Amino acid sequence: MTEGIQIRIDGTEANRTLESVQRASENPAAIMAQVSASLLQATRRHFERESGPDGPWPRLSLRTANKRIGKRRRGYDNMLRVSGRLYSSLIQDSGDDYALVGSNLVYAALQQEGGTIQMPARDQEIFQNYKAKSDRFDPRFRRRQNSNFARTVKVGAHTVTVPARPYLYLDEADRAEIEAVAADALRDEADLK
Repeated sequence: MTEGIQIRIDGTEANRTLESVQRASENPAAIMAQVSASLLQATRRHFERESGPDGPWPRLSLRTANKRIGKRRRGYDNMLRVSGRLYSSLIQDSGDDYALVGSNLVYAALQQEGGTIQMPARDQEIFQNYKAKSDRFDPRFRRRQNSNFARTVKVGAHTVTVPARPYLYLDEADRAEIEAVAADALRDEADLK
């Protein structure tokens, strides 16, 4: 009887690798934490690029762009980031089976989805300057501390339409980055080189 050729494979190293991958996949919390961090960065990029899944966000209305911030006009730049409140309210969370990013601000969903706000009629105090020499009002509105005349005016009921400016979405680049982050995290957790 001839001995022939025999091939023996030592599967010890392969089994160790498979066991470490299995352990990492049974407890994916660390991987999901890295994915949620990547989601947060993607969402911040959407703010900075002022773009949604269908392209650039709708331009601000002329009225909004003309509002004053301090001593200058607001302009059309930095949509959803003038005060920085929505941008800085973005949070991430993760667990064994989820990775998420979002905001708990009341108006966050309105900015994401758009909508119409019904404004009821109201009385509002406005502040102006009265020039006694010419017996005229300066037509510009002032802050209380910068005015010498206050009056109450009636503001009628009206609607305000806010266009959707989606910031919570994934584009192809975001998906590719998340897949790479998840693959790297799995390699790290499984201690694969």
